Amino acid sequence: MGFATVLQARGAFLQLLLIYLIICTVPLGLGTYLLVAPRRGGNFLNDAFAIFPQVGPDAHLKKLFYRLLGIGLVLASAFYIHQIWLDIASPVLHFLRSK
Repeated sequence: MGFATVLQARGAFLQLLLIYLIICTVPLGLGTYLLVAPRRGGNFLNDAFAIFPQVGPDAHLKKLFYRLLGIGLVLASAFYIHQIWLDIASPVLHFLRSK
């Protein structure tokens, strides 16, 4: 019974860790992609969701919009990482150091 409980707890922890990993890396990756290649990233979003405008080679305002969107996504990812550190990792690290 004790071994099964440990396995279930580890499974729940790994699921939580996977969710946090997705929450942090998806906006970071998409935001970086929009910063580096706003035309390709904008056209990717247009093809995937069809709610964002198509980006032509000389559409400077649209490229600026996608770069600003990329900055926002990178900042959101940094905020998530910071909150995860403050709320989860830092207390666990403090607990482990005190023993």
